[in-house]
Amino acid sequence: MFPTKVSGHRFGFWLQWFAAIEVFIMGLTVGVVCSWASPYLAKLSRPDSPLPITDDEAAWFASLINISRPLGAILGAIFVAIFGTKISTSLIGIPFALGWACFFIVKSISLIYISRLLSGIGIGWFYSAFPLYIGEISDPKIRGALVSFIMQGLLIGITLGSVMGAYLDIWLFAVISFVPSVIYVITFFAMPQTPYFLVSRHRNKEAARSIQLYNRNADVSTELNNLIKFMASDKQLSFLDTLRELNTPINRKTLLMIGTVYAFVQLSGLFTVTAYLETMLIRAHVTVITPSLLVIIVNISGIIGSWVAIYTNDKFGRTIMLAISCGGVSTAMTLWGINYWLLDLGYDNPNYQWLSIAASFIYHIALAVGLMPVPTILTSEMFAPKIKSIAACIINITSGIFAFSASRSYHPMVEYLTEKFVFWIYALLMIITAVYTLTCIPETKGKSLAEIQELLAKRKDINKKIAIDRKTSL
Repeated sequence: MFPTKVSGHRFGFWLQWFAAIEVFIMGLTVGVVCSWASPYLAKLSRPDSPLPITDDEAAWFASLINISRPLGAILGAIFVAIFGTKISTSLIGIPFALGWACFFIVKSISLIYISRLLSGIGIGWFYSAFPLYIGEISDPKIRGALVSFIMQGLLIGITLGSVMGAYLDIWLFAVISFVPSVIYVITFFAMPQTPYFLVSRHRNKEAARSIQLYNRNADVSTELNNLIKFMASDKQLSFLDTLRELNTPINRKTLLMIGTVYAFVQLSGLFTVTAYLETMLIRAHVTVITPSLLVIIVNISGIIGSWVAIYTNDKFGRTIMLAISCGGVSTAMTLWGINYWLLDLGYDNPNYQWLSIAASFIYHIALAVGLMPVPTILTSEMFAPKIKSIAACIINITSGIFAFSASRSYHPMVEYLTEKFVFWIYALLMIITAVYTLTCIPETKGKSLAEIQELLAKRKDINKKIAIDRKTSL
């Protein structure tokens, strides 16, 4: 018999937050990796650079982390399938540590390429593993807050990266960034396995203990029985069987919904702005404040926005916050486009610099409240346990491909279209994403994983009935 009540309810609550703090460290690392390009592309492109680079090499520095993300997504999914979400999540720090170690060897463009590729593997692994881990250990009432908190680490990492990049040598930057990755790998192994993984391996006594530790509503017997029933159909499927399961109408539609959101987000310049922000501000002739300092300040505003997201994503819901975020980013892209348009017309007036400055603040705040946390929250919530790992892997691969396409094509698009049209295209894509979110994405706020699956099944039945009624009326 398993105990029906567990003392120390608050202990389980704080254990969930402690797990989120651990993963937060990796979010911090992802942010540092992503922000590395903004200061150092500007520095390395200068004539007095200790390691001069061409525009083409700069484009590769900005985009290589995305070309290797699919490999990281695959590795993350494989380790989730074999060892569970906890072990897979604990190993995320290894490719990041190896990436930073490349800077310790010799000043070389080739090694920076390798470092960016290794970091891309880490990013892919991060997004493949951690949303599933958080989805398995968290109470539905705070799941959105936990994911938003972790994504806040990404924004803080971006800010730290911009600060260090402004004042530190590129190789000292790597030494400092190396340390948290190593600490994370060592400390995360102490976290208990998730109840989902233990039940899937028929280790029910250990699963009960895990439920005790995470204190999921404190009724261990009921929790365990519900979990066993929920995962009863999870039969160690082969890879092909898993793909067939993923191809069922509900799962296929869910995969398409979330994959579409990720694709639009990446095509709308998420990585492009992060990598090129300082260069963008220089090209926009921002002089009232030093571009490198402005990058730091607007990144801090993004952190404030992420604090707001911890509250709003569970208070107002995923779809509303994602749509609001899309609207804000679209506004920012429009302002950038207007600034570049005025410059192209010859209006190089300091009074117009507010357009790019305002756009930078609006972009970072809007990004933080929805576009960064919400797609990750949806990934952690909307898939059944037996297909979660491969679904997250496919979504991550899709995201990486579109992110690479957007970041690698930025320079050619600017060359042929000019900045104004590039940013207006980004703005239009964000408007489309907002409309798609409000019309196609179901609200999952406050629902358990089982309840979300029931919601998706009901939506399928309703849509099927509507289609039959339409056919009958014709």
